[in-house]
Amino acid sequence: MQGYSQAAENNKIPIADILGRSLTLGASVLEIGSGSGQHAIHMSSAFPNITWLPSERKALMPVLHANLAMHGSSNIQPPLALDLADFTWSDDLVDIVYAANVMHIVSEGLGERLVQLAAEALKPSGLLMLYGPYKYDGRFTTESNATFDQWLKDRDPASGIRDFEAVVAIAQAAGLALKEDYGMPANNQMLVFQRA
Repeated sequence: MQGYSQAAENNKIPIADILGRSLTLGASVLEIGSGSGQHAIHMSSAFPNITWLPSERKALMPVLHANLAMHGSSNIQPPLALDLADFTWSDDLVDIVYAANVMHIVSEGLGERLVQLAAEALKPSGLLMLYGPYKYDGRFTTESNATFDQWLKDRDPASGIRDFEAVVAIAQAAGLALKEDYGMPANNQMLVFQRA
């Protein structure tokens, strides 16, 4: 598989466990930031009665297309070229918007746009599920997350682990209420928001 991520391989099963609690028969899921497509491939196989719509920036689409063509299943829709800096949702509304390890990679502004886009794309009572590390009360949950945050900032000063409270506030402003905050392996969280 091109662009293989060990982190995506490690976390796909615990994420599927949480995701499965919210999936109904025939549910539609929009994944923002699908990367190599590992989660799309795993989730669509684990949940064959859902529809999975992967998305990624245009520059990364060739790898995503290639992996889905080789390993994908019939319930994965053709991937969507989606740039958070310039994208408005105009397709059918979805049941779940899912993003893993995106909020700390993109800038705060693009993270806010991701949440707003989810609010635009979700059906009433639909869910936004954000997987990754967060700070609480301005503090890292572990020393390793503090080190990871510094590594992110060295790579791109606009990136970094986000404050849980700030993400909740952005979601509330977009009409999404925090429903669950699950502790996940490797010092990550799964934040689940519901559209009012």
